[in-house]
Amino acid sequence: MLSGPLCALVQRGFSYYLRLMIRLTFRQIRLAGILSFFLSLNLLGQNDTSIVLQQVTIIDNEDPAKVLVKSLRQNWKTLERSTPTNLKYYSRKYSSQNNEVDFEQVAHVFFDGVIVRQEIQAYRDYSKYVQDDGRSVRFDASFNLSPTFDFNGDQDAGVLEKYPEMSFERAFFYPFSSNELPEASARTVSGLLDWDGLSVYEFRWLKEYLFGGESFVELGFVPKPGKMGWSGTMLINTSQLRPVSFKGSVGVLTLEQSYTKGYSFSNTFIKIQNSAKNSVFEWQLEGMNLPIAPAVKKVLQIGSLPGEQMRDMSYWEEFRPEGEELDQWTRKQDSLIRYLNSDTYLDSMDAIYNAFHWYEPLFSGVGYRKRSQGTNFFFSPLIGQWNLLGIGGARWRPTMVLGKRFENDNALNFYGNLNYGFNNQDMKGSVDLGYTYAPLHNGSVHLRVGDTYDQITQSVDLTGLLARSNFIQKTFVESYHKFEWFNGFYTRLGIEYSKRQSIEGLEFADWSNDLFGSRNQPGYFETYTVAQLGAEILIRPYQRYYLKGRQKIVLSSRWPDFRLSVKQGIPNLFNSDVRYTKYEFQVEDMVRWGAAGESFYNVLSGGFLNDPATVRFIEYKWFRGGDFFIFTNPIFTMQSLSETFASPEVFLQAFGIHHFDGFLMDRIPGLNRLGLGTAVGFSALHLPTINFSYLETYIGLERKVKLWQTPTRLGVYYLTSPSEANPGFRLKLGVDVKDTFKDRWNF
Repeated sequence: MLSGPLCALVQRGFSYYLRLMIRLTFRQIRLAGILSFFLSLNLLGQNDTSIVLQQVTIIDNEDPAKVLVKSLRQNWKTLERSTPTNLKYYSRKYSSQNNEVDFEQVAHVFFDGVIVRQEIQAYRDYSKYVQDDGRSVRFDASFNLSPTFDFNGDQDAGVLEKYPEMSFERAFFYPFSSNELPEASARTVSGLLDWDGLSVYEFRWLKEYLFGGESFVELGFVPKPGKMGWSGTMLINTSQLRPVSFKGSVGVLTLEQSYTKGYSFSNTFIKIQNSAKNSVFEWQLEGMNLPIAPAVKKVLQIGSLPGEQMRDMSYWEEFRPEGEELDQWTRKQDSLIRYLNSDTYLDSMDAIYNAFHWYEPLFSGVGYRKRSQGTNFFFSPLIGQWNLLGIGGARWRPTMVLGKRFENDNALNFYGNLNYGFNNQDMKGSVDLGYTYAPLHNGSVHLRVGDTYDQITQSVDLTGLLARSNFIQKTFVESYHKFEWFNGFYTRLGIEYSKRQSIEGLEFADWSNDLFGSRNQPGYFETYTVAQLGAEILIRPYQRYYLKGRQKIVLSSRWPDFRLSVKQGIPNLFNSDVRYTKYEFQVEDMVRWGAAGESFYNVLSGGFLNDPATVRFIEYKWFRGGDFFIFTNPIFTMQSLSETFASPEVFLQAFGIHHFDGFLMDRIPGLNRLGLGTAVGFSALHLPTINFSYLETYIGLERKVKLWQTPTRLGVYYLTSPSEANPGFRLKLGVDVKDTFKDRWNF
């Protein structure tokens, strides 16, 4: 039996040998095997037959945990690239409280360089089979400063928006690289093996093992004071320098992962628990490098979903992990699904929804639906039919919506409203009829007819948006057709005939004079008639998308959006007295730079091809003035322009903002504990024909937080130029909310 000092010496020598193995070459490893043999003989003389070595904190004045992490970081780049050619997996999400399953799916994933294609073989959205009589109330409010037409605005993202975890790229990730995890944090969570890992995390050498001729080390990790990141442990195969398993938590999320052992590196199991939502997501590998090929080889079609996959219970039992309570719930649900999805059940629930109740006309609205036939109707409740800030005072505005969806996903939609003003006893209103005939190509035709009070422009500061000087009376009929001719190439072609006249003769409420002051005086102009053709082209190169039956779900593109719009007045057509040719060209994009943050930019130019003197001011290009203390969307609006103005001249505008996030502030001791980010930006306007130029620049401090489980960015911005800007426009407060489906901020 070895004495205590000698035993400690042998153990320390063996620990030194394990760390040395990390950096040895193949030839050195063979020589080190001799040393391993003799050390093993000495250790066998001890009473302890298992080999669990104690923590050693210092070797050659360097922390061994850091040495191991540095070696892992070097090998991690190789592991990330050693992906399989394809894999098959099963995943599901369920409640940790009552075991109710949200969804489950089986999917194939194909890897081709940076392109990842997901083909879902089967899925179930269990929430579709929960009893629903449709009686719910929802209030929506939005304000959009973007003047452009959204070609995908009526897109239904379906289960991918409802369950982001169904997307392979959203659910499959490694904690060793930085990741955006909106449910855990509004900020990007630093990876353990990223370039900044050693500055974010403290690593501890917990245990060492020998098994099957290979060495293993369990590392512990926690964020350093003032940092945000993972806390937990991971098991490392130090002989191969590759992770074996991981368990850690960040925010409300707890993550467990295990990994493959062979040449290809991949997750074999993922479990994500959300303590705030009491939800559990499970992912398990079913096969890898299988003899299968993608059903569709279109490079930009990165995914496909079946229209609806029920599948018998025996199909799902082949993949479901064992779990008695979950199995009981799914078996019971399986027996109900066919009935809950039947026309008989849907019609019975629709009958409950369609039954009349006394409170509906007052508070919730009167509705009718028959889901088995794709039909719905809704009439707005009395409480929502009033516009107290309308032209001339309070106005009564009842609204009706009709819809019909056909089995081939074609759809017919109707929207209509009346608009009656009591002060001037004037009846207005509009009707909008649309028919989607080619959902796979976003193809639809629309007809709009109405007599309304219409805004001249939305490019005006908030105080003037509802001012009476920003309104005209417009009687119109308009028709347009939109279509995606091939992937990422959209057109919107339309014709409009309208009469435009001043609202000068109307009587306004006294409160509007007090609220808007001089802006409450409507502009005077002679009534004129407009007949014009309009064409808008959007080019989104290399647009990525999913297919679900005959529906196309657009995701994003790594290239900018290129947009061209042209309006051509047609003189003498039904007494039309306009002949202008108006054009505008725009380039817009968002660029991610990795750890250095992300940039947004928008460049546009336009004007008239004819003599500007022949163009009425309503058709001018409007340039929006800044808002007092409010930081509005900086890729569409200027922050310090003293007032809104309009011009028919040729113009060039440019907007840009870059968010460094914590790339700069996290390097400053003390400040790095505040979780602050920085931003810089500019806006520029140039009218060359009248020699007008305007430039503003600003800097900002930002912090990403979560409000009501939604990633939100709060910011304080300071205008650095122009120096003569009004003090009320120099310091600004801004808020941005992240679109979690598109996985991007608005600016």
